[in-house]
Amino acid sequence: MIEKLIYKIQQARRRASKKLRVLNVVELNGLALRNNFEYFKKLHPESRICPVLKSNAYGHGINEIAQICDGLNAPYLVVDSYYEALELKKIGIKTPLLIIGYTHPDNYKNMKFSGIAITVLDKETIEALGNLRKKITIHLKVDTGMHRQGIPVNELEEALVLIKKYKKLNLEGICTHLADADNLKSDVFTKKQVGVFKKALLVAKKYGFEIKWRHVSATAGAGKIFGSEFNMIRMGLGLYGDSPFKDYKKLKPVLTFKSTIIDIKNLKKGECVSYGCTFKATKDMKIGIVPAGYYEGIDRELSNKGVIYHGKTACKIVGRVCMNLTMIDLSKAKNAKKWDSVEVIGADSARENSAREIAEMCGTITYVIWTHIAPTIRRKIV
Repeated sequence: MIEKLIYKIQQARRRASKKLRVLNVVELNGLALRNNFEYFKKLHPESRICPVLKSNAYGHGINEIAQICDGLNAPYLVVDSYYEALELKKIGIKTPLLIIGYTHPDNYKNMKFSGIAITVLDKETIEALGNLRKKITIHLKVDTGMHRQGIPVNELEEALVLIKKYKKLNLEGICTHLADADNLKSDVFTKKQVGVFKKALLVAKKYGFEIKWRHVSATAGAGKIFGSEFNMIRMGLGLYGDSPFKDYKKLKPVLTFKSTIIDIKNLKKGECVSYGCTFKATKDMKIGIVPAGYYEGIDRELSNKGVIYHGKTACKIVGRVCMNLTMIDLSKAKNAKKWDSVEVIGADSARENSAREIAEMCGTITYVIWTHIAPTIRRKIV
């Protein structure tokens, strides 16, 4: 219930922002997303691509990304929770939805399953769904070695027998998740997992199941795993314009995070900026105040080392990033003025403020940079 309440508050704040002039906005390039989708379609003609929209579409904005993806003729849009599925149903998304996260069994009795498939992670879930005596489409997740979610291989036959017991359960898919597919130096563990998964498919066939969707790969796996045994790919990272492999250069980042200069201050030599006085001016200079901080999605690790762009000019972040404010050096941005737009996270992979470069600077991954953008910030398709 708390998760649902928080989600409602976030959505209400974003709806309210549409009536106001906002200082922060996330722009979403629909053409770039479709380019990335088509790239993977051509790379894998044997498979169908399913956009992954979990976790607010990797921070991009689930409603807006779903609106773009609804016209892609994907077999599913992948979400984490029933709350995400409900939100997409409310805005009229027609593409079927695949829930891959865990749902408490007590909640199933209150759920509507039309146009929704459930990923089954354990035998308790099979029983909970089966006892509803409703037609429900399921995908069975097999733990092939990641040891995070899914039916252990030694319990697979027992799970399949249980599914057969409940006649209204439709086992449409079998899936797993690869733990080491982004390893650029070795495929050993990935091949081991794929081998285990192929055996799982044979076991399902032995028990009389014809599996429509067989999926092991996300973006990383899509760069390594090919074969007619697998006919669906859960595309998250690549959809939004990044990849652990060199092909990321063929992809187009979808997201641009823009903010505004709300004030300009003249700093004298020797004066300090922000908490802890970690920046001291070595000369007279101008600084710009940007109304976005670590709550909005500017990582605190960027203090005194990240950049925000004013037009084509990279302006260094000076002082510590605050909760809702960041200060930038305007020495090189001679024409900068109050209310000018600035680019916090850009879609140009060559720039220092691309999500990929920011992630490297912060010692993390692009997923983290994207998902830390506050969900209350307005998203806009451009």
